[in-house]
Amino acid sequence: MIWDSEVFRSYLFDPRIVQAAGVTIAVATGAQIGATLLGFIVALGARAGSSALNLLAFAYIWLFRGIPPLIQLLLLYFGLPALGVRLSVLEAGLIGLTLSAAAYMAGIVRAALESIDHGQVEAARSLGFSRAMTMRTILLPQAARVILPPFGNEFMSMMRTTSLLSVISFEELLRVTTLAINETFRPLELYSVAALYYLAMTTVWMLIQRLLERRYAIRGSRLQAVSSALTNPG
Repeated sequence: MIWDSEVFRSYLFDPRIVQAAGVTIAVATGAQIGATLLGFIVALGARAGSSALNLLAFAYIWLFRGIPPLIQLLLLYFGLPALGVRLSVLEAGLIGLTLSAAAYMAGIVRAALESIDHGQVEAARSLGFSRAMTMRTILLPQAARVILPPFGNEFMSMMRTTSLLSVISFEELLRVTTLAINETFRPLELYSVAALYYLAMTTVWMLIQRLLERRYAIRGSRLQAVSSALTNPG
């Protein structure tokens, strides 16, 4: 097969491909936000003093880390109708990606919270800080610096994982590319276009992540110095 540069150029900025790339970014962003929030809740459950909450948190992590995301999507979209629950492709996609990624985000958040000196928490509580205030002003700002690098990697992975949604006919980048291949019978050129879009999206995010890491490194160092002063006032 000879490379057809005309097909490659015509589809590189095809409105359908560009729109599908935007849909991919939007779905990845929504799923990652949901996964981060749910992962935070699961992480708190894993660190709670209640054995019941510990068990629920670890069961969630065990379950959703152990089942491949593709099977989770298939169960949500094709399996749930057998139980009388029918989800749209968007609902199944967002829920499936969120549940799967949250199991990994829970581990990231938990490790970040546990990396902070517990003496800072005790010092904040002795100064009259509530649990919520301690979490908001002491723990989370410092944890964000630790969370950001693996969070960035998870989001980058999420943008690629959205390609699994093509299996349930959700029209993200890979699905639209496949439909275009069915029209042109030029898989090499069209898949190259899709690969270039994925590469562009992940590259832009890598640059954004680097800027965020630098910013939080500075803010985190200042906050850690203040917190250390509270812990060791002498």
